[in-house]
Amino acid sequence: MQQDKDELLRAMYEEYQGTLRRVARSSGVPSFDVEDVIQETFIAYFGHYSLTWPPSRKKAMLMKILKNKCADFFRKNKYRDYVSIDTEDFDETEILTEYVMKDSLEYIVLDETCEEVRDEIASMKKSWKDVAILSLVEGRSIPEICEILELESSVCRMRLSRIRKYLRDRYRLLED
Repeated sequence: MQQDKDELLRAMYEEYQGTLRRVARSSGVPSFDVEDVIQETFIAYFGHYSLTWPPSRKKAMLMKILKNKCADFFRKNKYRDYVSIDTEDFDETEILTEYVMKDSLEYIVLDETCEEVRDEIASMKKSWKDVAILSLVEGRSIPEICEILELESSVCRMRLSRIRKYLRDRYRLLED
């Protein structure tokens, strides 16, 4: 029975560790601390939740735990950037541009571009759309996509390459 749990945990780790790693990095956890946060996430899951849950429920719970572990990491390590204004080199405009968010126009343009890309993906033929959604929207790896769509790796890579080229060309034309 313990061997079954070990195998389930190992399989779960292999399946979700890549996604959790990307989320931890995008949350700002330094790369040398990412593995610790991931390990703590799996330990917390293993200690409190079932290893036989459906994949979507497991992933949702792991993400929730990871977000909390990232917050705990920053709280525990007091990760804050401190700026001294006692030096002669202090330039508040440089500090503000580094730490203040972009202006609202940049967010509007970014949001409109994302919406255009979403619409473009939705209008693709089904074989491309499935790969585009799994890779570009959900951020899944090529082996995961191949498993889900039951494709050969070379076919998946070729479709993804063609999708990226198509989107690059499409949005290059819009810029001109």
